[in-house]
Amino acid sequence: MSTETFIFNASNVYNGNIMRPIYVAKITSAGQLSIPKEVREKLGLKEEQVILEPMGDVIVLRRIKTMKEELQEYFRRETKARGITKKDMWKALKAARKKVFEEVFHGKL
Repeated sequence: MSTETFIFNASNVYNGNIMRPIYVAKITSAGQLSIPKEVREKLGLKEEQVILEPMGDVIVLRRIKTMKEELQEYFRRETKARGITKKDMWKALKAARKKVFEEVFHGKL
């Protein structure tokens, strides 16, 4: 068991070791867990599924990213690593649009 000290007051629970707010949730008899509004807002959670990852006596709750978010994150990371700017991206996109248009419509509209 953990040796952490918790300080209770009417509105919050604080971890006595680091004075950071923590949240209390209730598990219903049906096994449902209510996530406090402040936590849902911080994580951007709506009515969706989340990942619960047990780690010893702790459960880590994570938001599931959409494919769009994963791709955006990948492109942000790769463009930064390669020194590609937004201006470079727009220039390449315009050139690709022109090439695709010419291939599809043979330069005619």
